[in-house]
Amino acid sequence: MDAVVLAEGPMKMIFSVPDSDPVMTVPAQYLTVTLEGLDLRATRRVYEGFTSLARYFNELATDWRGWNGSRCYESIEGDLRIQATHDGHVNLRVLLREPAVPTGWCVEAELRLDAGEALNAAAADIAHLVRARSD
Repeated sequence: MDAVVLAEGPMKMIFSVPDSDPVMTVPAQYLTVTLEGLDLRATRRVYEGFTSLARYFNELATDWRGWNGSRCYESIEGDLRIQATHDGHVNLRVLLREPAVPTGWCVEAELRLDAGEALNAAAADIAHLVRARSD
């Protein structure tokens, strides 16, 4: 699996293995995260030990019937933040930024996923991407 695409409507969040990771570390240490929509494309190579990203999406999928408030994920360097809320669908507010420069770029987008099959598929695909890097 080369990439996981989360999308419903024109906005997409894409997780992929960076081309610059020839070692194929398991679990993934780096992922390329892309936000793509109408007239927008922002990409950042994000560091984390990504099992926590897989765990975050798995917890959302486990509680697919809903939860109160928001649930947040943030990468170690703070360049990727995901905030999930539930209103019958799962709403993801995603922040992707350049943290090394105080005046660096920052992109924020919202995605909406079906709380059932789409969320389960996303959780399984992300887990596969970060754990089974040699496939």
